[in-house]
Amino acid sequence: MFVLPVNEDGYVGRRAYALLALGVANALVLAATYLHPSQADAIFRQYGFVPAHPQFSTLLVSMFLHAGFWHFAGNMFFLWMFGYRVENTFGRLLFTAMYLVCGCGATALHYVFNQNSDIPLVGASGAISGIVGCYFVLFPKSKFDIVIFVLRWPVKTIHTYTHAAVGAWIGEQAILGVLTQAVQFSSVAFWGHVGGFVTGASLTALTVIVTVATFESSEPSFAL
Repeated sequence: MFVLPVNEDGYVGRRAYALLALGVANALVLAATYLHPSQADAIFRQYGFVPAHPQFSTLLVSMFLHAGFWHFAGNMFFLWMFGYRVENTFGRLLFTAMYLVCGCGATALHYVFNQNSDIPLVGASGAISGIVGCYFVLFPKSKFDIVIFVLRWPVKTIHTYTHAAVGAWIGEQAILGVLTQAVQFSSVAFWGHVGGFVTGASLTALTVIVTVATFESSEPSFAL
């Protein structure tokens, strides 16, 4: 069983060029790996982030590698669902910077729990989870559905808002992360999702606090 938060907010804003550019970059890298399918494992080992042999270059490049079309498609679905409104709020440069920093935060927490692993970490889900964290802080009242799946089949849909839907999802990721440490039943980097989310939510909360404090200190005051 797993849960899927689906945004039903219907927000309309400016065209999200940074989000589109990230999507295209991920698609191009995926296409490049399909040009040499027999060398995919070698590509992942060379450019994916291997906790047992950490490198700064693979920390960044691994965010744009995917282990197949459905891995890519699922990540891009989440990126569009959450990233569109976040980019409209932050602007292109801050959004892109936040995406990359969250990806680094995701990899860092994955590394903490898997320091001796020689399995390459690939995928954009850590960075995207960070954007989910940004959304969680910025838009707590957006309309969401929580879709509950058993295996591949949806069995129930619950209408709710951001904090309940996204909270259920990130709580599930943390629980699965703990279970995976005990019994290696999945190749999904659940702790990477948690690390990205915490990074995005924390940095966004800090940004909001600083922005509010700066605005309040710049307001004119009158002394009597």
